[in-house]
Amino acid sequence: MTKMRFLALAVFATSYPVTLLAFDDQPTAELQALDDALPGSLINDPTRLDWQIFGTGQTSKPVKGEDIPGGKAALQITVPKAGATLFEVGANAPITTSIKAGTDIVVAFYARTVSADTSDGKGRIGVRVQQNIAPYSGFGDTTLVIDKDWKLYEVSAKATSSISRGQAVVGFQLAGAKQVLEIGQTIVVAGATSLTAKSTKTVQSATTDLLPQLQGKGRLINNPSNKDWPVYGPGATHMTIASPNIPGTGGTALRVTTSAPAAQPYDVGAAIPILEEVKEDDILLIGVLARTAPGSSGDGTSKLGIRVQLNEAPYSGFGDNVLTLGPNWKLLQLKTQASTTIAAGKGAVALHFGAAAQAIEVGQVYVLNTSGPIAVTNE
Repeated sequence: MTKMRFLALAVFATSYPVTLLAFDDQPTAELQALDDALPGSLINDPTRLDWQIFGTGQTSKPVKGEDIPGGKAALQITVPKAGATLFEVGANAPITTSIKAGTDIVVAFYARTVSADTSDGKGRIGVRVQQNIAPYSGFGDTTLVIDKDWKLYEVSAKATSSISRGQAVVGFQLAGAKQVLEIGQTIVVAGATSLTAKSTKTVQSATTDLLPQLQGKGRLINNPSNKDWPVYGPGATHMTIASPNIPGTGGTALRVTTSAPAAQPYDVGAAIPILEEVKEDDILLIGVLARTAPGSSGDGTSKLGIRVQLNEAPYSGFGDNVLTLGPNWKLLQLKTQASTTIAAGKGAVALHFGAAAQAIEVGQVYVLNTSGPIAVTNE
């Protein structure tokens, strides 16, 4: 590892002192110095790019250049077509330690789009930390929109399960579009919530940008880029699908298919976490990008229930409504006033799919704390 490369690595943590003497945990003095300079503990080797690359038809090669930040080297990966799921093509960057459930993990990496067959010309990368053996359990699922110029991206998450040493990887999921991407130096840290000193409540992702219809209407209190929602209910199937032409910058959607009406619409559902406290009488604006899935039978409409609630027993809540979806992507907005206080991290927007035999696709969901008259609109 050259001195130039180390200095590039250290740009993540210029506000932290660098200690060059410690050499207990990392295999080299330079990696130990980087570890000392970072918040938390370094749990990967940022100098390595010999990652596991997989997927039908993909090709990859190392690239070098003075313009590549953080080490002057990257992996270029060509994805020949969009997949039915993001993870059909991927790259796994090894983590060198075990991970304990409840630990805060940060993944920071440089990337750029060379070309992409998307409406905005930008690539899509899904990021998750996972066990690299069956059942491939993981956490932190986030879809990022990758600019054409080199940029540092950051994803933060809390481990929902423990992973043994030698089994943990950062999974870069690349089948969101036909695209050519370059991924450079990657740093993974345990025991910290950010390397860039920005709020982890929004996660460093272009997908947290508000759509024009929502800008200036309130404070975002959820993370629209996180679509790792728990889905529940009998007689239903669900999958994450690539949807490059979805409005905004999401790139993926959740498709839920119910084979028959449930006893109650809420018997089949998904829960979208609310990160901040909701106080009684707060007015929330909820924006849901959704549509009836292509190829669904009937008149092309479907019914999506929605509710704000405590995400644990007794599941008290408010704002119950039913939204009618058509075959085209549409932002549906619901304004509702909180009838109770819900503590930070305890709330969720519940989506209900069980009203009929139907297939629904949901893109980004936005929750804003706002003010104004209570109304429901379909835009």
